[in-house]
Amino acid sequence: MRKIFWILGAVLSLLIVGFFVSAQLETNEANAAQSSDLSENLSAEVFEKPVSTQAQEYVLNFAEKRGIFPSEISFVKEVDFDALPKEVNIENVGDNNLAIYEVSYDNQGIEDKVYVVTYSVEKLSSQGDLIIAQDKRQFLNFGFSGMMNSSGFLKTATEVETNLEKGYVMVRDGSITAVSTNLEVLKNNPGNIEIIVYVNGEQVGFGNLLSTETAEVKKDYDVQSKGIVNFKAGDVISVYLKSNGEAVWGDVITILEITTTN
Repeated sequence: MRKIFWILGAVLSLLIVGFFVSAQLETNEANAAQSSDLSENLSAEVFEKPVSTQAQEYVLNFAEKRGIFPSEISFVKEVDFDALPKEVNIENVGDNNLAIYEVSYDNQGIEDKVYVVTYSVEKLSSQGDLIIAQDKRQFLNFGFSGMMNSSGFLKTATEVETNLEKGYVMVRDGSITAVSTNLEVLKNNPGNIEIIVYVNGEQVGFGNLLSTETAEVKKDYDVQSKGIVNFKAGDVISVYLKSNGEAVWGDVITILEITTTN
């Protein structure tokens, strides 16, 4: 009799466990189906422009792995390669089929965003030899080692003196966005020293100005937005130092920042 009760008890326990396992599986399947339906609905709503199903799934799955659930996403938009945000910095990429998506979401009441890099279904237009794009900045070095007491052109980093025709030849279109100068006034005299930038022998309205009233190390720097002083590929950039007064100075170091976009 005890054996029969033991068997009946074991069978009853298996049935109860089986019931709970079955119920849990149904709950998980329902949640998965609900999550899938939610993702599908969100895919149609949060994407700013229609994209392929593969792209939708990749972006949403990537976000979910970062702990960003579909219900938290405000919108998803594809980023323009010609105007990448500062948070995105992609260099030396040789494939033109890439796409970047900005995912905006609610991070505990604060609007936040994350960027997803993936392959694009539609081929992007060529970005030249670099898919980059915040701006590319480079520095042109000019200077003079020793003592000076008269105006003159500064030398390049190769110790070649520039002039209206000689200088750095630009290999891309761009803008002059900054200029800085450091020098030492050895013999002071009322007046100033002006650093003048030339593009193809023409003076641009951007440079440095340093006072010579006191004998000491001087510095000046100026920054401006791109698109103001522009140049084309093939243009020549040179720098001239103009003295207004009778001071003596030396060891001139001038850096010119150029910004290119391709």
